[in-house]
Amino acid sequence: MCIRDSLQALDNELATITHLSRGSFPNHEDANVFLAFKDVPDRQKCPNIFYWYQNLSMFNPVVIQAWANKTHSPAQQPEQQQSLQQQSKEGAADDFDPFADDNEEDEAEAKKLAQKKKDEAKSKPKKEKEVIAKSMVIFEVKVYEQEQNLDDLAKKLLQYQQDGLHWRTEYQKVDIAYGMQKLQIGATVEDAKVSVDDLFDYFKEQQYPEEIQSIDIVSFQKV
Repeated sequence: MCIRDSLQALDNELATITHLSRGSFPNHEDANVFLAFKDVPDRQKCPNIFYWYQNLSMFNPVVIQAWANKTHSPAQQPEQQQSLQQQSKEGAADDFDPFADDNEEDEAEAKKLAQKKKDEAKSKPKKEKEVIAKSMVIFEVKVYEQEQNLDDLAKKLLQYQQDGLHWRTEYQKVDIAYGMQKLQIGATVEDAKVSVDDLFDYFKEQQYPEEIQSIDIVSFQKV
């Protein structure tokens, strides 16, 4: 690598390459030049050097020093470092601001890392939300005798609990004829968890066979 006599020459060189190694990863050339800087390069005067410097700053100092120790041209290092250190010092003196925020570099680095995480999150495929199939069912319950207490029967039915079964809290007593009435009850069921036919059989055949004459669906709609 040739000796870089000025910051401008180095900035021009970094305008077309990512690393001084001219590869996808830094090496001893990048490390030696990086270590020559005592201050962060001026972003306005040398934007390409600034971004190159920020990129190398993300590496562990021990790693950077290890790269520098692998240099094959030690004779060039002192002269190169002295030139860059002098120019960096002069540039820092010209741009010195006693009121500058000491945390500016840390904030810039934090924003850069935050943006990187944000971009990575966007690139990840989004997990599709699972759609739970549900149905709204309204059914009617007919009894045997006119004297049967429909309110008590309704309470018994609504007390039954099952995963995926969500009762409507209200029910109706509908007139049939000659003083007879029937119950009309609604519920929302998760199709994968609740079988309406099995539910009706459970009430009519197992739980209340002497109270329930029949159970029929009035309406059945997908939610």
